[in-house]
Amino acid sequence: MVPSRPGRILIAAASLCLVLPAAASAQLAGLISRVIQESTLNRSAPGQPGGVHEPHFLVGESLAASARQMNVELGAQLLSFPLGSSSGGFSFTTDSMTGEISPSSETFGPAFAERAITIGKGKFNAGLAFQAASFDSFEGVKLDSGDLSFIRQHNDCCPAPGNPTQDTNFAPEFERDLLQSNLKLDMSSRATVVFGNYGVTDRFDVGFAVPFVHVSIDATVDGTIHRTASFNTPLVHSFDGAGADHATFFESGSSTGLGDISVRAKYNFLRGDTTSLAGFLDLRMPTGDKDELLGTGATRTQMLFVYSGDYGRVSPHVNFGYTFSKGESSAAAAQIEVDPAEHRTDTITGGLPVAAVDLEFPDELNYIFGVNFAAHPRVTVGFDIHGRTLKDTSRFELRDNTYPNRGPGALPSQPYIALSEFTLIEQKENLNLLLGVIGGKFNIGKTLLLNANLLFPMSDGGLKPNTTLSIGFDYVF
Repeated sequence: MVPSRPGRILIAAASLCLVLPAAASAQLAGLISRVIQESTLNRSAPGQPGGVHEPHFLVGESLAASARQMNVELGAQLLSFPLGSSSGGFSFTTDSMTGEISPSSETFGPAFAERAITIGKGKFNAGLAFQAASFDSFEGVKLDSGDLSFIRQHNDCCPAPGNPTQDTNFAPEFERDLLQSNLKLDMSSRATVVFGNYGVTDRFDVGFAVPFVHVSIDATVDGTIHRTASFNTPLVHSFDGAGADHATFFESGSSTGLGDISVRAKYNFLRGDTTSLAGFLDLRMPTGDKDELLGTGATRTQMLFVYSGDYGRVSPHVNFGYTFSKGESSAAAAQIEVDPAEHRTDTITGGLPVAAVDLEFPDELNYIFGVNFAAHPRVTVGFDIHGRTLKDTSRFELRDNTYPNRGPGALPSQPYIALSEFTLIEQKENLNLLLGVIGGKFNIGKTLLLNANLLFPMSDGGLKPNTTLSIGFDYVF
């Protein structure tokens, strides 16, 4: 059968997606960690007490999980932005007595939720959607503010005069110095999703969603050495070997390629005149390269209970369920690494173990509720609230942290108070994320729909997106 003109457009668009370029940068998942680690390295002048000091603050980074755990959480939440529904806007039923096929709803359904009714036996829906997302804040802290601030302690690197063994008494005195790294981020993602849905029977649909993803990250770190002890010996710790106690570090990267593919199934087990109920299964497979932030690295199985009503021009809907996750984010997000061609790494951890970072992708509780309204026979408008509760995940807060014995003179001395340091909370907590969706579906010819929606944040926790436009179309054959 030769496809219709809308069908040929869909096939051509999908073909274009399949030739998107491969990933353009290596290990994008580790970019943020790398630039923070670079900011902990300094170039002491030759002949200074204790010898080469380049990796001494990096030891503090290796003993703390906060910056690397933040990198893991940013990547995981970046990749879990909703893809949208593949069930399509048209649905049909077949009269068991006459065999007549007729539309089963006056609305075209939601764009980012499921409704209980199915597409109809033998019907196939195909479509394409595009969305470009940028991100505003993480755990309530603006990404571009520089307030993602981390303090790193100097390692106990050097024996005190006359004491050949390492000590814990800040001797020599320069071990009291601290280093502060203030991070700014510009993160964005673009996703082009090819989807399809087929009616196996009047009550059972199967479908798929194939995302092609582009991710871009720009990271800037302002590094500052707090000379709590080396004010009179600035060459001991210096970014340029000449006494500079401040420097700016920058790294950017991007990647493009196949994301995590979803296969889906829906069974409509109750269909009444006004109320329908269904079960929905979405299996998202780790087909995207997690090291390049194109995929999560986890197999995610979502099971939903779906209710939808049909009251003429008004159709409410509710989705409620759970997502089981099995797998880990990229280990590149948590590695301690520097370029050996640029820096000595023989004392990188001071012989101490690197603090562990949790890479496990969390399970989720999922809930959606909303309503669609047929404003015109060719126009459906709607509003949804999308809720996700990430279970037992790492959380962060701005906190005043005290670093003891950082003043001049004999110990004990005055502490250093780091104001509003971005700090990993000791105990894991649930994270609630809310998105609002408002938009419409427009019938522009036969069974061809144009879909346009705005997704906007309704919570401040985790990685908060800016308002995002999603636009696409689908067609029923």
